[in-house]
Order: sequence, then C-alpha cells, then structure tokens
Amino acid sequence: MGIESILLFIGLAVAVATIALYLIAVAWTLRDVSFTVGTVLVGVRSIALQVQPIGPVVRDIVRDVQTIDEALGGLVEQAEELEEQRARGEVSTAS
Repeated sequence: MGIESILLFIGLAVAVATIALYLIAVAWTLRDVSFTVGTVLVGVRSIALQVQPIGPVVRDIVRDVQTIDEALGGLVEQAEELEEQRARGEVSTAS
C-alpha cells in the first residue's frame, strides 16, 4: 500500500463523514419539522371540530332570512296597493 492509497482512504473517510454529518443535520431538521407539522395538524383538527356546528346554524339563518324576505315582499305589495287606492281616492289618508 502506497501513500496514494492511504490518501485515497483518508479522502473517502472525510467525504463519508461529511455526508453523514449532513444527513444527521437533515434528519434533525426533519424531526423538528415533523413536530411542528403535528402541532399544526392538531390545531387544524381542533378548529374543524369547533366550527363544525356552524353549517346547520347558517342554513337556519338563511331560511329565516328567506322567510323575512318573503314577508317583506308581501308587505311591500300591500303598501303599493294601499297607495294606489289612496291615489284613486278609494281610501282616506286618515286610516
């Protein structure tokens, strides 16, 4: 074994050690990221459970608003008819 072989093995050992250190750093970072993603996932699931009942409530509100809109539409029609009758003199303005 010559000096070139020893230098080759030393160079390979340094390269392998460098790659191993980078892989350890990547694994450590992925561990932290995995923890953070897990924390965010728990938070998102918690929010989803808290807002789950909103769907039926919103549908009830929409149904109530539609009922109010229909009722107001009827009142507007009655008011227009009353104004027409007043304009024709069929109904007195004191009533």
